[in-house]
Amino acid sequence: MIIFLRYSIYFSILLSFVLFYLVFTPLGNKNTYRYLSYLLTKKINLDVKVKSINLINYPFITAQMTIEHKAQIIFDGYIDDSKLDINYHFNSNCIASDNCKVDDEIDINGNIKGKFEKIYIQGEGNALDGNISYHATKFVDKIEDIAIDMKDINSTKLFKLLGQKTIINGKANLSINFAWMDNERKKGSFVYDVKDNNFSGIPLSLHTVIDIVNMKQSFITDITSDDLKLNIYNGSYNQNKKEAKAFYTLDVKDLSKLETILGYKYLGSFSSNGEILYDKHLTIKGMSQQYGGFINYKFEKKILKIKLDGVSISEFMTLFPFTHILDGYAKGVITYDFIDKSLLVNTKLNNTKFLPSSLVYTFYDKANVDLMLERFNNSSLNLKYKNHQFLINLILKNQYNHIYLNTTHIDTTLDTIDGFFDVKMQRQEFSGKIYGSLNKPKINLDMQKLIEYQMDKQLDSIMGRRNRKMIESIPLTGVAKDVATEATASFIGMFF
Repeated sequence: MIIFLRYSIYFSILLSFVLFYLVFTPLGNKNTYRYLSYLLTKKINLDVKVKSINLINYPFITAQMTIEHKAQIIFDGYIDDSKLDINYHFNSNCIASDNCKVDDEIDINGNIKGKFEKIYIQGEGNALDGNISYHATKFVDKIEDIAIDMKDINSTKLFKLLGQKTIINGKANLSINFAWMDNERKKGSFVYDVKDNNFSGIPLSLHTVIDIVNMKQSFITDITSDDLKLNIYNGSYNQNKKEAKAFYTLDVKDLSKLETILGYKYLGSFSSNGEILYDKHLTIKGMSQQYGGFINYKFEKKILKIKLDGVSISEFMTLFPFTHILDGYAKGVITYDFIDKSLLVNTKLNNTKFLPSSLVYTFYDKANVDLMLERFNNSSLNLKYKNHQFLINLILKNQYNHIYLNTTHIDTTLDTIDGFFDVKMQRQEFSGKIYGSLNKPKINLDMQKLIEYQMDKQLDSIMGRRNRKMIESIPLTGVAKDVATEATASFIGMFF
């Protein structure tokens, strides 16, 4: 027993010398700090350097350390083997995540207190160019009552830290609240607001709310400006399957104000509603009861397909800032490729008629044909567009008459037209070329066909159509007629 007591005294003395060396000597402090730095670095997976620890007034301690060579943190308070009550001050000129590092001035003061099985953490200060405050209760295996409020923060820095591209920039407010969170389960919400004063030259605001229960999320989003309102609602996202679904309504007061976003100066208003889907790629479906009929559209894999049903041609064409020459109703498909920026139109037209325009007046002057008097119920429009160039094939027909506009080119940058036409209407039949300014085109008539048609009408009135056809069947009669009409057409053509 005496020997055991003796060795115990020796061990106590040795331990005292070791503690004195580690705590009260510079070299001992250095070795202690190095060891604690190693333990902390391994524990939180960040480079931690312990600079100083003051244990003279233990259980009241003061400690200072650096993290990742940029952040400094100072602890000052009470700690024992069962509870703690420590104030801390954290400052840094950089904030980091798994995705990147962002230069940012951070200055936060806070407090950590409670028993080790239930610790309350709170803090407030400056971060991400704005203000931040937070609190949470940490248990051994979970965290409860999590609340983080960020006011007037830099949205670009926030999304960069999250590894995401910032679409809407500006000052943002973010509120995060979770009732509880552990390794497998979580329940909480995000509320995010941001205002971009210059989104492609347009002031724009975004408000979104995300509710989270484990791996499922529900969300709503509102995007607004003076001329735009987009509401996304009943949104859901399955994090395991990476699938999303939502519904939306869109209301645009003036499309021309969105030219920088749409890439073209469309005119007028537009309203629609539809569905958004995400499953490996984005799909947007929608419907609009506008322009006198129904418009159904679908965007998928950079392709926009629009189906028209009973849409008024004149109302639909008010979208575009050039002269409208036709009215009627269209049924068909419009396809736009966002990759090569090309457009295809294949439509059937009904009850089609010409509107007042310089083209109508020019036809009347040249051929004494009033295009506005006719209606065409058996018609079609096929159109291709790319690089500001239209290629149009237009067929307008009814039981007796027709107008064909074949391989017609329209240059929207120069506002010019160049194409061929064939007309049979109002006891006239002729063809020719249309060219020049889109607002005031020029027309060259094929005079031979026109004169031949007029000669046939005169002969029909004298001898009857059957007799005229019989005479033309006699050899060389048709040749003589062709020579006569060609000579007459050449002479008249000099004046056109």
